[in-house]
Amino acid sequence: MAASRIPIYVVITPSHRVLFDRFFLPSLDQTQFVLHTAELDQAGDGEFLADDFKRCILFKLDEIITSISRHDGQVIIWSDIDIQFFGMQAADILKPFEQPGLQFAAQRLNQETDLACGGFYAMRCCPESLDFFRAVREATVSETQGNEQDAINLLLRRPKALRWQLLDARFYARSHGVRMPRPVVMHHATCILPGDAVRQKIKLLSELENYHQWSAPHRMSFQCKVFAKAALRHCGLRVV
Repeated sequence: MAASRIPIYVVITPSHRVLFDRFFLPSLDQTQFVLHTAELDQAGDGEFLADDFKRCILFKLDEIITSISRHDGQVIIWSDIDIQFFGMQAADILKPFEQPGLQFAAQRLNQETDLACGGFYAMRCCPESLDFFRAVREATVSETQGNEQDAINLLLRRPKALRWQLLDARFYARSHGVRMPRPVVMHHATCILPGDAVRQKIKLLSELENYHQWSAPHRMSFQCKVFAKAALRHCGLRVV
């Protein structure tokens, strides 16, 4: 499959715009991806499962359903904006879809399970994907109390689910652990402490800005620091 520019979709809210402007947008290679933004003008800090968070999730799911209809037959990405890229290319996304029949490929949520992360995934736009995300929207409202990530994972394990797989370790999230993979094509600032989410995400993203351009000593120094912080967290201290 020849690599081509892939549509990548995001939702932007006022509370999280700083993440898009400072990290997501500057690091996205727009020779490889076609950016589509959907803006939701609402109040609130976007804390996990708060009312404004849940409104944003339903808005996002409606936009996903529309985007699938718009790009029939194409592979598209839906991404959160608490992400920075380290030279990610279209071919990195398209490679899994060389498998016949693959319809969905998601970032791994964590290393302990085979759950999909609801914040970064690619899909083949087809009737099955459309039906799946209509069902995700319904399950988000009726079964998972506004959490579409839980709805996605619930439905992926039901009969007649999409054919899917997890993206490899290069698609890194903080919830994968503090050891950085090599190579790595993205960083998703997950696994934060309750409260003040945006400030914590800015800190995490800032610490790894332009990581793919770092020297080996710089990478080693960073790993030593994050291992030390992990030890402090293990002792019960509130350290991001």
